[in-house]
Amino acid sequence: MRYLAASLLLLLACAMALAQKGHDVQIVEAKARRVEEGRLSMDGRVRAGKNIKGLTLTFDFLTSDGILLSSQRTAVEDDEIKRGDESSFHAETENPPGSVRFKIRAFDGDGRQLRVGNDGPFVID
Repeated sequence: MRYLAASLLLLLACAMALAQKGHDVQIVEAKARRVEEGRLSMDGRVRAGKNIKGLTLTFDFLTSDGILLSSQRTAVEDDEIKRGDESSFHAETENPPGSVRFKIRAFDGDGRQLRVGNDGPFVID
């Protein structure tokens, strides 16, 4: 019984430590608007929670039911972002038919997926 209680306390401590760990990237602002037939203009800003080289963002375009239609990737403007700094992104992408919202995922220059705060979904205007 003692071992079970100790194991549960250890598991709880590990879960709390993971929950306190912050995001690698915070989406400060994200907007998408239809600019012409079949095209979207994507703009926004991100804030780094740690030093990141080669940050790329992946936009997951969703239906109103949350079904993934398509994913498209773009790099942010700065090659390297220091912890606490912000960088902008701008992309023109194809507008997948039926997409009304999008979520954002982030990857570093080595292709590792980063933890994203405020990842959406955002509405496409």
